[in-house]
Amino acid sequence: MSINIIVLGAGFGGLEASTGLKRELGKDVSVTLVDKKDYFMTGFNKYDILFGREADIRKGYYRDLVGQGVDFLQEEVVSLELEEKRVVTDKRALSYDYLIVALGADLHPEAIPGFVSGGYEFYSPEGARRLRPVIEAFQGGTILISIFDKVYKCPPAPYELAFLLDDYFRAKGMRERVNLKVLTPVPRPLPVSPTASDEIERLLAECNIELLTQRRVIELDSEHQRAIVEGHSPLAYDLFIGIPIHKPPKVILDSPLGAAGWVAVDRENLHTSIDNVYAVGDVTSIPVGGFAVPKAGVFAENAARVVVQDLASRIRNRPAASRYEARGACFVEFGRGRIAMLDADFLSQAQPQVVLKDIPSELSPKTTFVAERLQRWFGYG
Repeated sequence: MSINIIVLGAGFGGLEASTGLKRELGKDVSVTLVDKKDYFMTGFNKYDILFGREADIRKGYYRDLVGQGVDFLQEEVVSLELEEKRVVTDKRALSYDYLIVALGADLHPEAIPGFVSGGYEFYSPEGARRLRPVIEAFQGGTILISIFDKVYKCPPAPYELAFLLDDYFRAKGMRERVNLKVLTPVPRPLPVSPTASDEIERLLAECNIELLTQRRVIELDSEHQRAIVEGHSPLAYDLFIGIPIHKPPKVILDSPLGAAGWVAVDRENLHTSIDNVYAVGDVTSIPVGGFAVPKAGVFAENAARVVVQDLASRIRNRPAASRYEARGACFVEFGRGRIAMLDADFLSQAQPQVVLKDIPSELSPKTTFVAERLQRWFGYG
């Protein structure tokens, strides 16, 4: 009789875990992946939506996972009955032998008063689609890009948006009519990496994009188009783009896994405090000195590989094969055709190591990145 493994969430971590387990353990395991969506696309595709290239996005459709031996259920998880080793969705109850939680982080635009009515976000496909015509129709004025909190997915993304907007308005011949500002509640763009922060700050200044550090927007006065900044004077804007507050999914907060908010895990093997339950990706919090492992797909993918090996070791009664090192590389677009990678190693050394490396744009690195994952997870050619 095969061992029953349920994976919750079909992002980078969930896809890597579910398909990896079938590759590693084959018929010894039954793997069921649960997600409320019906397709996967990478987070950086939000720029394709925002700048009118949505038709070019390559997606992975979860129905095609059957070819990888993974059962997929398009359902929403409503509760975790961990003592009974059971997951309840909006359609059924599912029992498991092992559970892998990869439910990500939820966006809460309503957490900032006035933001829903007075601002825009681009972190969700729906938000990017709503913002696109606003950018296209923008005739000039001040654009504020605000990071509300230090915990959010894809740390370089707000700066990428600023660089890409700079490119966009230059191409339209109206850059001199647009005042771009980025607000962050922390002292540097990427506090974990002084060298990467230096380069981002240099390029922001070169592009005439104002960086306002240690500025936390706590409310929008949409009637007067002012951002209320904690401890500072309000800032006027013509267009406000914010990075919504991120929180763990409600189903996590309502379970023992969410006792501290984000799910705590063993940093070596991603075990949680609950027997036979792992957690990977954005839903977790893994402290590293004064920092934490970033919320980004590549780190979820790296964690999922470790979980696959750890589970295989447990099921086959052999020593653990690997430990989580939080290694990964994230793309950073600087506009003007320049693309780089933030190459990070958070756990294998005493301090996090993060290095910015340029990539020749003619290599189409994002296209290759997507194609490799669609082939590995979905079997697409």
